[in-house]
Amino acid sequence: MSSSNPSITIIGSLNYDLVTYTNKVPQGGETYQANSFETHVGGKGLNESIAVAKLTPKNSVLLSSTASSSSSSTTTTSGDGDGAIRMVGKIGDDSFGQQLKQFLIDNKVNVDHVHTVNNQTSGVAVILVEEETGENRILITSGANGELKLDDKEYESIFPKTTGSITTTTTTTTTKEGEGGYLSFVILQNEYPDTVKSINWIKSNRPQLNIAYNPSPFKSELITKELLSKIDLLIVNEGEALDVANHLLKNSHQQDLIDKINQINKSNVTNSTGDNHTVLVEVFSKLAIELQKLINPDNIQIIVITMGSKGSIYIAKNSGGGSGGGGSQTTPQFIKSRKVEKVIDTTGAGDTFFGAIVSNLALGKSIDYAIKFATTASSLTIQKKGAAEGIPSYEEVMEIL
Repeated sequence: MSSSNPSITIIGSLNYDLVTYTNKVPQGGETYQANSFETHVGGKGLNESIAVAKLTPKNSVLLSSTASSSSSSTTTTSGDGDGAIRMVGKIGDDSFGQQLKQFLIDNKVNVDHVHTVNNQTSGVAVILVEEETGENRILITSGANGELKLDDKEYESIFPKTTGSITTTTTTTTTKEGEGGYLSFVILQNEYPDTVKSINWIKSNRPQLNIAYNPSPFKSELITKELLSKIDLLIVNEGEALDVANHLLKNSHQQDLIDKINQINKSNVTNSTGDNHTVLVEVFSKLAIELQKLINPDNIQIIVITMGSKGSIYIAKNSGGGSGGGGSQTTPQFIKSRKVEKVIDTTGAGDTFFGAIVSNLALGKSIDYAIKFATTASSLTIQKKGAAEGIPSYEEVMEIL
């Protein structure tokens, strides 16, 4: 279903990242001299907001009605949600919170619903990055993010009844690649305590909105078949896909698949070429089909499984046209990753990928194009330091796409 007034609303975490770059991670009781220390803005919610904003064309309807001032912490919009990229979150009454909010404003993200919690610290992430591989380990203190629990009145304010209103006439996008009608999305993850209520409220009260969900960090108590039945776009990495499979797909019909997945997981099959690669793609493609059966069949019904340096697999109810539509899609598709000479920091790769997919689908691009664009964007992100600061611009991606 097309939306006459597209919007992308991100509900989630805002963290201040304290990043240490090191040659190795010390063992328990060991002291090791690291190479350098940096601070960055982050949090999955903020990263996804920045990814959506930076990876959207400047003349896009998503940005044209969002006006912000970099010299003020106040943001004005032409309409609450019409054609806007909006962040919903909470920050502490500290300097970290001020920097987080200002960074959103500077990148043209609407912060009308980013509120300060008095006598509380902002969320903090302590990140260790191994410089040789770019691999990271993250410890999170939720701070004000733990206070992000919205009541019905707040949801009504964020999502007035006109948000993402449906039009029976397909709207032509203003961007060159647009192939279908606009869509409105809500992006969610598990870095705040009220994800389940957000999903239930949106689907009960604003069913026209597409919920894009990444269950990270994975919390098994949140993942139920009832919850997934309300999701329109589910994006998971290999580990999260395995977690969902082990948690929800245990029955006789799917047991062989589960056993094979667990065998692969135990053997740590990670080669990007040859027989191992073929097995991985085959097994995760079958898993994508099973996961698609669990999510909402009424909207776009897209599953994406990211496989790091190997690539990604996707399946959509409708694929080949704009907004994920245009024809029946029953076969999972595999998209190779782009080769990168040197990986600097993988911290923001997943959030970049997620934001890039949603921004393209919202503007009517096909899912195939959205995945290829997202693959290119994330390949640029991992070549820079900083989860949010490393996210490339739309123009940078288009130069090499």
